Amino acid sequence: MSPLEWDASLETGDALVDGQHRGILLFVNEVAALESDDPIVILGVVDRLMEHVDTHFAAEEELMMRGGYPADACNEHKAAHRMLKDKARAATLGFRGSWNITREPFVEFLGTWLVDHIETEDRKMIDYLKAHPTAR
Repeated sequence: MSPLEWDASLETGDALVDGQHRGILLFVNEVAALESDDPIVILGVVDRLMEHVDTHFAAEEELMMRGGYPADACNEHKAAHRMLKDKARAATLGFRGSWNITREPFVEFLGTWLVDHIETEDRKMIDYLKAHPTAR
């Protein structure tokens, strides 16, 4: 699998959010670069990835709350966060269990989700927060 590359099209313009996105991308690339489908090896990286994702989602949700992001948009954004966590947890259970799960589909899902989420939900949120600089 070829690594995902960070480029200017993924920038939201918020240093904290962009830095955390880069971190997620590095973890996704770390999983992709593994030369083994050994669940123990994969889970070591995936567990650290999910800790980083949880921290990132909490930071985004705090930004939305402090910035007065509209409730409907905030709920939609949080639902997207929950969907990723649910899918990642299901895959993690598969790696921990005896299911025949490999890392390639998981990495493809994470990469696609990350880019789509940045381009839709995160950019929309950051644009709103920049246009409405409140308690941020």
